[in-house]
Amino acid sequence: MARPPAARDWRPGRIAVVGMGLLGASLAEAARRRWPSVGITAVSSPATLEKARAAGLADAAFPYDQIDKAVADADLVVLCTPIDNIKAILGNWAERPPAFKADCIITDVGSTKAEICALGRKAFPAFPQAAAQSGAGAVFIGSHPMAGSEKTGLEARDPLLFQNASWVICAGEAPDADWRESGTAAPGPAAVDAKAAARISDAADRLESFAQALGARTTRMPAELHDKVAAHVSHLPQLLSTALASYIGERRAVVENCLQIAGGGFRDMTRLAASSFSVWEPILRSNLAAVREVTSGFRDHLAALEAGLEWDLGKDFFREGNRLRSQLSNSKKGFALPLAEILVDLEDKPGTLVKVFGPLADAGINVLDVEILKVREGEGGVLMMGFHDSEAAGAAIDKLAVAGFRARLR
Repeated sequence: MARPPAARDWRPGRIAVVGMGLLGASLAEAARRRWPSVGITAVSSPATLEKARAAGLADAAFPYDQIDKAVADADLVVLCTPIDNIKAILGNWAERPPAFKADCIITDVGSTKAEICALGRKAFPAFPQAAAQSGAGAVFIGSHPMAGSEKTGLEARDPLLFQNASWVICAGEAPDADWRESGTAAPGPAAVDAKAAARISDAADRLESFAQALGARTTRMPAELHDKVAAHVSHLPQLLSTALASYIGERRAVVENCLQIAGGGFRDMTRLAASSFSVWEPILRSNLAAVREVTSGFRDHLAALEAGLEWDLGKDFFREGNRLRSQLSNSKKGFALPLAEILVDLEDKPGTLVKVFGPLADAGINVLDVEILKVREGEGGVLMMGFHDSEAAGAAIDKLAVAGFRARLR
């Protein structure tokens, strides 16, 4: 169903960003680039607020103990603190909600969603009467932009961080929970469903419009499903990367004598191992049941692979791995969302990449993502480029052919 024009074109007049670390600062800078006149209120530690002001990321700044004052005039409040802090803020607001603007949207960027969304529904009921009793004129919609870095802090911010990233919006929870948690007598089921659906749908549409304006590709998913999927595609890769790096690191003979021969595969596999435990501790704790389930399943799978080495050197595992990998686009961040991809053959010569991108830039063709798939010194390689749709990919192939490059759809 198409979103109404008011939601599709929605832009907040003022955004309150609570927590000016990597995600919060990146969001603030991306929003300021998208809408130069948007008001941005930053909530963070005094030292970080000073840096945010110096970088031009906010025109108003408040320490955490003045958060209620900071969010009073916001159209959109984004909680960008670690998960434990997000839950603490929502828990406080459930007990003593500040006065928000009518129809303000409260969201967060937490990597797990079930606990946060439950707290958000309690603090900000979707029903008009319950919302009035709570004293809050806002609607909570949990979200998770699948974007980030092993780096942290305001200094690591990137205004393009959300470009082509998947932004999960969790707006599918059962609406009658608001009435049970608020202790308010509920009206008839039809009235409850209609009022709740209207508030949730409008807020989710506006939040989706905001995320897309920052370049993200939105998808909607219930919070519990999000956490189960994230355990597989986000939390497990982090743990495997960490385990691989620590396993090799404990073997000093390998580190001292052989690590210099490690190639791109080892580097790519251990990139996430640079992530901070302080960042991941609350993520793993809040999704521990799902993480335990997926690590247990992977342990069984690894044991089967070990047994398969004796049988056929793991041939079936290679085949299944190839099959899944072929379904995934290398040009995506987060959950699978298709892009139109092309492959370009390259020569190993200085200036080759400039010659590839120049014709596309001249033609106004936007490259959403790029990856060098194969490189051999002196022999060249293959460049993968991702585009919004097949029409843009076809136009890129034509332009590259004129420039003397062999390109084809992936």
